[in-house]
Amino acid sequence: MAILAGLAGGSALALLLVFGPLEIGGARAGPWRTNLLIGAPDAGPMLRAVIARRGLLALNRSETIYFNATTDDQGETLREDCTYRVSFDAQPDARWWSLTLYAEDDYLAVNGDQAASVTAGQAGPGIAEPMTVLIAATRPDSAANWLSSRNGGDFALTMRLYQPADAISEAPTLAALPVIERLSCGGER
Repeated sequence: MAILAGLAGGSALALLLVFGPLEIGGARAGPWRTNLLIGAPDAGPMLRAVIARRGLLALNRSETIYFNATTDDQGETLREDCTYRVSFDAQPDARWWSLTLYAEDDYLAVNGDQAASVTAGQAGPGIAEPMTVLIAATRPDSAANWLSSRNGGDFALTMRLYQPADAISEAPTLAALPVIERLSCGGER
């Protein structure tokens, strides 16, 4: 009986780890989380299984650091029916970066809006003024930078820093990560 209980418990834990949050055992900065072992040769078999299941072709930490957010700065789940402002005070200290919205199935939201990602190229060589990205199910009239959450359900944001500064590779929570502010939900302000 103890063997069966051990097998059942081990199987349940393995399923939780493989299908659960990628950030288990990682570092956190506000709503942003990262796991320093993603893409590292010393990543264990469970983390490798999680990465394989999600289809993340993870590069080494010196090449790319991946940050993921599933909540706003108040800890509320990111939802398709809400509008958010993602504010950058400064350009992340990396050679290039991208911010991408993934639907609750861990794939790009299927909506035909062609607004799944914002990149460093859209920000220009440097951010002189705070840069903002609006996230909403429909494109706001005033949005220069917009990510479509239509058909995203409870979505996630992934911030990738390509060739980050050495200081960020060593301590990712020092990265200049954007603030995620909820502006409204379900038509309410």
